[in-house]
Amino acid sequence: MNVLIVGCQRVGQHLVSLLEKLGHDVSVLDSNPANLDTLSTIHPPFTGMAIAGVPIDVDVLRSAGIESCDAVAAVTRDDTTNLMVSQIARDIFHVPKVITRLADPATKNIYATHFGMRTVCSTNLTANALLSRLLEDDADEQSVAFGSSTALFSTVPAADNMVGHLALEIAPPREGMLVFGLLHANGLMELMTPNLRISAGDRIIYSELAD
Repeated sequence: MNVLIVGCQRVGQHLVSLLEKLGHDVSVLDSNPANLDTLSTIHPPFTGMAIAGVPIDVDVLRSAGIESCDAVAAVTRDDTTNLMVSQIARDIFHVPKVITRLADPATKNIYATHFGMRTVCSTNLTANALLSRLLEDDADEQSVAFGSSTALFSTVPAADNMVGHLALEIAPPREGMLVFGLLHANGLMELMTPNLRISAGDRIIYSELAD
């Protein structure tokens, strides 16, 4: 896949490294040439094209190869810049997949809900991960992205007084969480059903919307 990354600070650099390891063709655009210099430190060595210029300039985006891109990720630290880049990529260059990094949860909700933009809100993801670790003992977590939303799945050991009870009788630790199923001691998972009963050694799988 041919990917253009707009923004080459920590998130952008790490995304470039991950994509390179997966064998994708990556180009990087950043307004600060010094940020692009850090690409020399990533492993494996960066082999794509790096462009310094104004990210919302159509001609600069063309020079960065946006017309042949399969995907664009706007990951600068500025929400407004990311939104403008994403709208240009989607509406002018008709890039098939455009992902927007946002820090403001309210902005994410507006643009994801009303403008159909695919967004990732780092504030939501970080806060929910921290909340889960603060409030739940011995929790194990996995997140899955669906469109512009991220579902967080966590497993918590069932308390002794839960053994023998139906899973649907269990009250989740906080509002917004649902009991998704059980992870049994033998490693097998069962999804929630009306008759699902908790056994010794089970872990309860909770689900919630993280972003």
